[in-house]
Amino acid sequence: MLRLLFALFAGIAHASSQDVIEMSMLDSTIGDATPLNIPKRFSFAAYYGDHMVLQKAPQRAVIWGYNPFTNEFIDVSVDQQKYHALVDSNGLWSVTLDPVEGPGPYNITAQGSQGEITLKDVLFGDVWLCSGQSNMQFTVSQSFNASEEIKDADNFPNIRVFTVNQISSKTPLKDLDAANSIKQPWSVASSSSIGGVAWGYFSSVCWLYGKYLYQKLGYPIGLVNTCWGGTPVEAWSSPDALAKCGLHSETVASEQLKEPFYNRMSSYGNYGGPQTAVILWNAMISPLLNMTIYGAIWYQGENNARNPSTYNCTFPSMISDWRTKFHTSHGQNNPTFPFGFVMLGANIPNMSDFGGFPDIRWHQTADFGFVPNKKMENVFMANAMDLPDFLSPFGPIHPRDKQDVARRLVNASLAVAYHHKDVPYQAPLPSGFKVDTAASTLEIIYNNGTEALQLKNNVGFEVCCSYDGKGLCNTHAWWLQANVVRKTLSSVIHNNGIMWCSECCWNPLRMEAFPMYIYGL
Repeated sequence: MLRLLFALFAGIAHASSQDVIEMSMLDSTIGDATPLNIPKRFSFAAYYGDHMVLQKAPQRAVIWGYNPFTNEFIDVSVDQQKYHALVDSNGLWSVTLDPVEGPGPYNITAQGSQGEITLKDVLFGDVWLCSGQSNMQFTVSQSFNASEEIKDADNFPNIRVFTVNQISSKTPLKDLDAANSIKQPWSVASSSSIGGVAWGYFSSVCWLYGKYLYQKLGYPIGLVNTCWGGTPVEAWSSPDALAKCGLHSETVASEQLKEPFYNRMSSYGNYGGPQTAVILWNAMISPLLNMTIYGAIWYQGENNARNPSTYNCTFPSMISDWRTKFHTSHGQNNPTFPFGFVMLGANIPNMSDFGGFPDIRWHQTADFGFVPNKKMENVFMANAMDLPDFLSPFGPIHPRDKQDVARRLVNASLAVAYHHKDVPYQAPLPSGFKVDTAASTLEIIYNNGTEALQLKNNVGFEVCCSYDGKGLCNTHAWWLQANVVRKTLSSVIHNNGIMWCSECCWNPLRMEAFPMYIYGL
């Protein structure tokens, strides 16, 4: 029997109907990176620095570095604690600190036969990794209320930021010691460190997430931004992650990704980033594996919209693989550390061509319509489907409202990652429907009518009509425009293709998540 799957998603057009691209500034593209072939002096690993944040208790931070001579001891001191590390045959030394609860600041000193080196003004708090493509690269200076946000950064000296440069590598790197690997060293949050140039630093979503999280938690936050506009999920995935989906990096590179979704010059900027599988995992994630982190957030999916069919596997697989590799690198990272992402928003109100975005949104949740779920445990989401910015000067695929996105991420993070009780963070779920054949409308009722809905946009929504007999939104389905004509306190009424779809296959009905938010989020 035909079924109607009401998985209503905000629309986005195919690139052919909008002159938009994923942004990646050419002057920050380094190409294939090779570690510097010089003797390693006595030093900390490249991503350590003054003003950094290390992960606080109950996790244990790792301090490691290099020494030109092997089989000698390096003494490391933090506050009143002292540690000893033996330099191995590769010239590497490492210590795992006891859990540190106090925020600091601290000086961390390492001493050996080659002298003494010190990290100054180090704080202990929660370290979050921020990654993805251009909407994560999108800077504070490009967002709404940019001047106020940049000025306000001076009020948050206990938030520290770090930006990885855009490089690629054919082999996994162990440290950010390749030439030009670091775009922005660890810096105290300020108007200068947050208010960099467009597409440079600092990431708006990453910054606002850290700022709002700090306001809730009250202790230091470290933000590590590693992203590249116009890149597919496969570029950020290891060969192990791809193999779990039956993909091989050589095949993906030569067939699936040879034509990026956004591959043209336009008034909005330059070409997108590299399309080859694995190379950003190698250069921009693998070097961070020895870092102890609390969790990660992710804003990506646009570049996979042209070929969305495998995203319901590749995205969950990437999350699982990152967790495994961060954990096994030194044993201090949670093997299921919290992972948050942004469900993609609308691009333009004209939905004559969906361009794969409804499918990508569905696949972002591993086809459940919500997170956490059994395939994506300890995962949280910010739903941005009702936050379009059709007139964005950076292209409608780059909405400037990053504040609401970050607030939703933080609410979900508090509930899922920090286990705070009574934090509303899930979008209301459909609980019933009413068909009005005379008016040609469909009313969707949410949460049994018990909670007020917030709707920020009436256009760009879609309905998925399924005819596979299982009510699944897959290849046996199609998308129809479903604008909102009005709303009540706890329901929304749709028109247009809704009635045609319901007359074709409306009974029985299976409904999934819809982009509404309870007031107060």
